[in-house]
Amino acid sequence: MTADELGALARQAREGSASARHALLAELYTAVRKHIYLLIGSGALADDAVQETMISLHRGLAGFRGDASPKTWALAIATRTAYRLRRKESRYIPDDEIDAAVFDVGPTEAAELVVLRKALDTLAPKKRAAFVLMAIFELTAEEAGDALGTFTNTAASRFRHARADLEKQFSTNFDDGVPRLATNKGGTQ
Repeated sequence: MTADELGALARQAREGSASARHALLAELYTAVRKHIYLLIGSGALADDAVQETMISLHRGLAGFRGDASPKTWALAIATRTAYRLRRKESRYIPDDEIDAAVFDVGPTEAAELVVLRKALDTLAPKKRAAFVLMAIFELTAEEAGDALGTFTNTAASRFRHARADLEKQFSTNFDDGVPRLATNKGGTQ
């Protein structure tokens, strides 16, 4: 669904259309779930973050002004919710499992997503969020900056640094066509 179509659904939902609200939240659910699973992994914590995000979106839809696209707005809320819950969860351990149904992929692609998740875990949270928003969700630097609550140039810089870090990870740890990640506990920014 295009940004214009999402915007039209958001306007209709704000005007009281229950079907538009349902369609909008269903469309945003897919993006929110993928985003959170890439940021903090799968498991109960991610499921809680998805649920809290969707509740926030439902409650906040009436106040959505449309300054950003609905997808950018939803991903901003998802980012804040995921990191808030992750900080609160002192026993958080990233899960190496990838729920193939979330990403609608087969076993081979799911294995590749596990490698990507491990690589993303080596990045600092702010770099990881910028990379996921810009590389995977294909947001512009301006949209990513809005979603992250920062300047456009800061989002772009975090993305570039994250990409460089990941390229270094993969270029120095690729043997016989099998990616191997160096371990960098709690990456730095």
